[in-house]
Amino acid sequence: MQFWQSVHGVEPDQLIEVARSAESLGYSGITCGDHLVKPATYAQAYLYSDDGRPPWDPGDPAWTPPYADPWILGAVLAQATERLRFMPYVYVLPLREPVSVAKQLATAAFFAQDRIVLGVGAGWLKEEFDLVGADWRTRGRRLDEMLEIIALLLGGRDAEFHGNYYDLPPCRMRPVPSLPVPVMVGGHSDAALRRAARTSGWLGVDYELDELATLIGRLQGYRRELGTENTPFEIFAVLKQFPDLDTLRRMSDLGVTMTQDYAWFYKGEPTSSLAHKRETMSRFAEQTIQAYARATH
Repeated sequence: MQFWQSVHGVEPDQLIEVARSAESLGYSGITCGDHLVKPATYAQAYLYSDDGRPPWDPGDPAWTPPYADPWILGAVLAQATERLRFMPYVYVLPLREPVSVAKQLATAAFFAQDRIVLGVGAGWLKEEFDLVGADWRTRGRRLDEMLEIIALLLGGRDAEFHGNYYDLPPCRMRPVPSLPVPVMVGGHSDAALRRAARTSGWLGVDYELDELATLIGRLQGYRRELGTENTPFEIFAVLKQFPDLDTLRRMSDLGVTMTQDYAWFYKGEPTSSLAHKRETMSRFAEQTIQAYARATH
């Protein structure tokens, strides 16, 4: 099992040192959130809270969590580390235009020496789509075409694409990374699970263990249906409450290969000192990463 650290909401001036600490403590990677802006108002319910509100405005309506651009952040943090991998959990791909994303992703992966993972989702915040003029209703179908275009461009060869939403004449991109960028897809709808079954992995968050088992069963069914059940595949799953060692073993038995510690943001600490973050990461490394390694070897 790989253990990652979420840096969602972490103060930007602490991110480099948090990444360095994570690497020294044995974490496998860093995940970050992704939003372009914080809309002043929004009608769409947030998927991962009981009241349907996103975890913004902790005591101050003017407060906004910092969202660094995931590809710039990954490239920067890669220069301060040697082993860690970096992934947005998740990047709202249909907000963007695919060729520009391919350029940003390829550049980040090149300078990060193949330590970037493309974690994507369809998005939940309609107001953000409206702000950039992206069609909310077609976001899933456009996401499918975008993933095809990005894979073609990152291949470094002449590529073209003709779909229902995007048309790419023959072209070639440089620089590109030396290895394919892994793609992991988030979401639990049938469309999201089927999409994930065609890629390198699935991202699931905020489930009870029984829910997770059911979702993985559906996911594996789609992999059998699509003929991808024998290809390399990762499952990155996060439960509602962080699991004990026995639950981690049960998750592993289900096929989960990766999980993460919650961001301080989600622990009720929208801001905290770097010393506090280092202390909590060290405790997690001892009580979870090292303990799990001992229990499974």
